[in-house]
Amino acid sequence: MKRKNVEIKFGTDGWRGIIAKDFTFENVRMVTQAVADYLKKKVSDFQKVVVGYDTRFLSDKFAMAVARVLCGNGIKVILSSCALSSPALSYSVVNEMNEMNEKAGLGIMITASHNPPNFNGLKIKTEFGASADKAITEEIEHYLFRNKPKDSNGKIEVKDLIPAYFKKVKSLVNMELLRNARLKIIYDPMFGVGSGLLPGILKNTKCKMFSIHSNPDPLFGGINPEPIKKNLKDLIKEVVKKKADIGIATDGDADRIGLVDDTGRYLTPHQVFPLILSYLTEVKGLKGKVVQTISLGYLGERIAHQYGLSFQEVPVGFKYVACLMQTHNVLIGGEESGGFGYKGYIPERDGILSLLFFLEMIAKKKKKLSCILNELEQKFGKSYYDRVDIKINQSVKVLKCQGIKEKINSVIIKKVPKRIAGMKVREIRTYDGMKFILGSSNIIGGEAWLLLRPSGTEPLVRIYAEANSPVKVREMLKAGKQMIGRRQA
Repeated sequence: MKRKNVEIKFGTDGWRGIIAKDFTFENVRMVTQAVADYLKKKVSDFQKVVVGYDTRFLSDKFAMAVARVLCGNGIKVILSSCALSSPALSYSVVNEMNEMNEKAGLGIMITASHNPPNFNGLKIKTEFGASADKAITEEIEHYLFRNKPKDSNGKIEVKDLIPAYFKKVKSLVNMELLRNARLKIIYDPMFGVGSGLLPGILKNTKCKMFSIHSNPDPLFGGINPEPIKKNLKDLIKEVVKKKADIGIATDGDADRIGLVDDTGRYLTPHQVFPLILSYLTEVKGLKGKVVQTISLGYLGERIAHQYGLSFQEVPVGFKYVACLMQTHNVLIGGEESGGFGYKGYIPERDGILSLLFFLEMIAKKKKKLSCILNELEQKFGKSYYDRVDIKINQSVKVLKCQGIKEKINSVIIKKVPKRIAGMKVREIRTYDGMKFILGSSNIIGGEAWLLLRPSGTEPLVRIYAEANSPVKVREMLKAGKQMIGRRQA
């Protein structure tokens, strides 16, 4: 919704904007008033909203502004007494609703997740603890600028939400095993909210934890709080220097993870997800559906097939995973950006819980993480993965037409070769971009795959590739560039 040169639009997971330019107190209050109007229209009786915030610049003040507008609309508010993770906020919505047996619930989290430090954002969580879907956010946008924001502090209850979150997360892992594990851990919360969470959970264990970048910093040390290889150089160095068992990182709001093994090797999400899945099925004996986004990889599909589990790919965006988690018996759901959700919890990603599963895995198997990964790849195949983003300039004809994403797709499909990087194109999946499954037909998930996925909001194509060798990955990325009209290597 746009008014007076101000555009407020919910994206994949919430509304985000540049602080003091788009993300202002005035606009935050306006969005909150729209949320209040949505709630009052949807629910006729008692309502309660849980509000949380991360460590970004002014997040606590923005959260208070949200709470006051909700109170001004007669809505009871529980405001977190401290910064917390997005998963902790999501779980608190479910927990508070269960404790009070109330009919309506909603959560609002002030965070911009992994975005640069000059951004902040507002995420909406449903009564199930999941991110609000497009239908909900579009209806909230419908109420924008209709009513002037109201303001009051009459019904704000400030509460520490962390203890209940700790209790729930601990119930999902083998804390007795972790209490006696003597693991050496390097933890990088990337200056975000994770700094007090994982150390708090492991406080009374025999694990030895060394934290870096643990002091909350609204500038995130000059690095975007996204746990990918290029941002984890310090973590890798510390793992090698201290000869640690594992290096672990969480993003700004601690719903996603990055992992470094005992050799200092960064593990891609395409290795991390299969490791967790294999542990949950093979060691813990858990069953259920495996759900992953189209960009995540072939090892998950192979493991699901090995253990007789149903498997489903969905478009990019954890909201698609969360939808199935609410309607199916999903054991684990994952996405390429390092966010994973689990059975028996909430339909949401949780970086802290994911890291605890890895610590439990190492303690239970009594093996180095590098060894566990090698054994997995010996059984199911090696995984090498990379991604490049290509900006499409105005010389490309498809940008002269409406519907950029659809037009790029149509151009790509006309250029599909019979072979890519020397491998036969055996299948094309088109429910989010175009994913080419390559190689032998008797290999589950393909010998390799290439995904060309145009952005729906800007002239950009993301090219993803996974294969059993880095050489093949480079060749596929080159082929992908050629298919969208970029001839350079």
